[in-house]
Amino acid sequence: MKTIYSLFLGLIGISGSFAQTILFNNTGSYSFVVKNAAGVTILNSAAGTVKAARVVILGVGVAGLQAIATAKRLGEKGDKEGLDYLVYLPADYDQDKAKLWPLVVFLHGSGERGTDVQLVRKTGLTQTLEQRGATPYVMIAPQCPPTGGWNTAALDKLLDQVLSDYRVDKKRVVLTGLSMGGYGTWDLVSRRPDLFAAAVPVCGGGDPARASALAGLPIRCYHGAADFIVPVERSRAMIAAIEQAGGKPDYTEYEG
Repeated sequence: MKTIYSLFLGLIGISGSFAQTILFNNTGSYSFVVKNAAGVTILNSAAGTVKAARVVILGVGVAGLQAIATAKRLGEKGDKEGLDYLVYLPADYDQDKAKLWPLVVFLHGSGERGTDVQLVRKTGLTQTLEQRGATPYVMIAPQCPPTGGWNTAALDKLLDQVLSDYRVDKKRVVLTGLSMGGYGTWDLVSRRPDLFAAAVPVCGGGDPARASALAGLPIRCYHGAADFIVPVERSRAMIAAIEQAGGKPDYTEYEG
């Protein structure tokens, strides 16, 4: 999943600051190997402890900024369409009050459902973003309640709130999710294609009957051929239906 979301960061125009990424975990430990353009190792660190939210790697063109998540809540506790969610902002978000940022909406899989929103950080794009150490766009990562799947009405309300609260470019809103979040991605984007500039469903599935709504939208989809949780046929069916409707989705299927 790290590889897929590294590709995703490249898709929206974010390239790595280093040849080898600085890796952070939730306890603050880090390790890194940095190579120059010729492939020669110029820095190699054993595990240490992060004492600040910013780590500057000298001799490399860009400093690595640790992605910081802020927990928020839409609606009151007990509200059926309320959601806890994490917000990631670029480090320089407040420097230019006129700048509009891309917005990424990430939907997690079934394993991160619950009432502790910090669970959302453990896998997928949230984890990749924190490991990359930079937030080059505004990102929200809601948490699905303990039972059931993604509620598109609740996600719709959350998106409206975020578009109101943050300086984001409404023409650059990207939706992505994996597994159960892949299902949520297909569902929401097929119901509200007008809200999104692109969608990146990972190992999910949708309703092929609504695929015609996606014919004009950039779609990049990923699935593993041996997926025993979500059959790969679910992605194949969506891609085929979009193509039949005249769309040109980008589909990557991994062996094994």
